[in-house]
Amino acid sequence: MIDAATQAWIRNKSDEAAAANGCTFDVERAVFVVNWIESVCRLYEGEWAGQPLILRGCLDCGYDLQGVDGAERARRHCECVAAGHQVDWQYECVMRLFGWVRWSEKWKRLIRRFVQASIWVCKKNKKTPTLAAIGLYLLAGDGEQGQKVFLAAKNGKQARELAGKHIIEMVRACPDLAPPDGECTINQSTKQVTHEESRSILVPLSSENTRTQQANEGLNGSVLIDETHVVDRDFIGRISRAGISRSEPLQIEVSTAGDDQDGYGKERFDRAVAVMNGIFDEQELFAAVYAAPQDLNDADLDADPLKYGRMANPAMGHTVEAEEFLRDYRTSRAKSLYDFLLFKKYRLNVWSHSANPWLEAGDWQASQQQYGETDLEGMECYAGLDLSRVWDMSALVLCFPWAKGEYRLLSYFWLPRETAERKSDVVPFTQWAKEGLLTLTPGDDIDYGFIKGTIRKLAKRFKIRKLRYDPTYANELTQSLEQGQTDETGKAIEQGIAGLVREPFLQTLMNFTVPTKDFERLLKAKKLHHNGHKILTWQSGHVHVYRDSNGNIRPVKPKDGVKKIDGIVAAIQALSGAMDKTTTPAPTYYLKNELEVLSW
Repeated sequence: MIDAATQAWIRNKSDEAAAANGCTFDVERAVFVVNWIESVCRLYEGEWAGQPLILRGCLDCGYDLQGVDGAERARRHCECVAAGHQVDWQYECVMRLFGWVRWSEKWKRLIRRFVQASIWVCKKNKKTPTLAAIGLYLLAGDGEQGQKVFLAAKNGKQARELAGKHIIEMVRACPDLAPPDGECTINQSTKQVTHEESRSILVPLSSENTRTQQANEGLNGSVLIDETHVVDRDFIGRISRAGISRSEPLQIEVSTAGDDQDGYGKERFDRAVAVMNGIFDEQELFAAVYAAPQDLNDADLDADPLKYGRMANPAMGHTVEAEEFLRDYRTSRAKSLYDFLLFKKYRLNVWSHSANPWLEAGDWQASQQQYGETDLEGMECYAGLDLSRVWDMSALVLCFPWAKGEYRLLSYFWLPRETAERKSDVVPFTQWAKEGLLTLTPGDDIDYGFIKGTIRKLAKRFKIRKLRYDPTYANELTQSLEQGQTDETGKAIEQGIAGLVREPFLQTLMNFTVPTKDFERLLKAKKLHHNGHKILTWQSGHVHVYRDSNGNIRPVKPKDGVKKIDGIVAAIQALSGAMDKTTTPAPTYYLKNELEVLSW
């Protein structure tokens, strides 16, 4: 039975699972942290300089927080959340982060449920002073002897500024902490703050050079990471186990969105969203994402920019003014595509591409339609097959010519089970398999028999006219589909698929240019449709293109080996076959041969 206090603080699927697993919410414990921060921490810059750092709650109600009993404040806050009011993130996140507890057999007491926190909020939403206040609490208010709090950032300057501009000034503004008579001392050269009574320290770190990285190995304490979207993955790997021997360590990252789709920051952003949605069962990760939809299209944003602005800016109405937000939106929209992308990144927490962007998320979303195999039963289609190496993902896409020059796609994917299980902590392969979106073949090698069997079944439902494929891996499989298969005596043991013509599709720049441009053009025109298949959609979000000086293009996968584009590649191949039916086909020689250079 989940108690009422715990039920009131459940916000997502991860909380539901944690409560069912015995975690509870301790209001008194959470209120203590809020009261400590608000009584100790003062702001030092801007119009609020010298004022206490108040962790704002409901902006719709705007009730006076001063003098309100902690438990009553928590109750009223939860009522506002339940009513759908606009709630600022500071009070909400601090209460949830420190209020959720679980029983520890190792420590024989209740400890914090969360050991990591991933908070994503836009600029101007008070993230740096709030992170600083949490760091100061861990140093001087949490009560742990010998605590070590490390401030991590992209470089030493950024890490020192977090300490110098906020934490150090907060210490100086508090009589109980300020040197020389208070509980803390400050080393001006290193920016280290020491809480003398508990012998705890707070130290800036950075990932800017190898020597610094090596020095960070073996750290033991809590870590606060500012602007995660630019932090180096190797650096995080060195400090990620900093609190492994402590009872209640915390690794907290607070950041805006960035533009490195393959970096550590995007990985953490996606992870936070997946945990909130219950895709990953990671109950020790606190996740709070304030962002507009990542697939937000420009038309929807233009229709109501404030609607999406409030999603990404929980402080709208306090430190973020609606008029200023709209002015920034209008200016960026009119100035250039680059400025508009920056606006969406910094003011809406929508990730952009750092290089070679291709498909826009809004175009992909707008091209989705509701249909399935039954809706296309008996229709003519063209297939594209991207067959992988033995341990990787394979994809088949069918492209159906539709009315008025439009096309519809159906997608199918395969992956070795051991590969899926090994990498499902990064990408939800096993979850997709449970949903019927991905076929897992036994062992750690792809079983091409599964793929061949599926294609034969599909050929009975649809009229597959052409099968275009990468000949590197698929010659033998496609030959048996087209021509059938015989045993050692020459007896036919498998018939070829009637009407199927296989055509090798070499993975060259010149071969890909026309169909890749057609794919993009039709998608933007809302004439190339998909049915929202999660894996194809996932791949559409990170596929890049290589462009040469003559404007030729071809799809390329990102550097991160986990992300795949085989479904998009197969779709381009399938589309090329479908369009050859209604347009002048390219010479078949160039579909089967490399470009030749002749010398005089």
